[in-house]
Amino acid sequence: MGSNRKDQTDTYEHNFAVLERIADALNKDEIGIDDLLVKTREALEAARRCMEILNRQRGEFRKLENEFAQLIQDSESRTPNHENDEEGEAQEG
Repeated sequence: MGSNRKDQTDTYEHNFAVLERIADALNKDEIGIDDLLVKTREALEAARRCMEILNRQRGEFRKLENEFAQLIQDSESRTPNHENDEEGEAQEG
C-alpha cells in the first residue's frame, strides 16, 4: 500500500494539484506567515517534479517520433515507386 502512495505522488497530476492548491490558498490569504516557508518548499518540490516528469516524457516522445519516422522511411523504401516506372516508359515511348 505504501508503494501505491509513492506512485500517486510521483505523477504529474498529483504534483500539479499540489501547486494549484498552494496557489489558491495564497490567493485567498489562507497561508499564514508561519506556514509560508513550508508551503513554498512544498510548491518548489512539486514544480521540480512536474518539470522532471515533463522532461522525461519529452524525451520519450522524441524517441517515439524517431521510431515513427524510421517506420515511415522503411515503408517508403520498400514500396515500389510506380511513378518512376511510368515516367521511364513515357520517355522511352
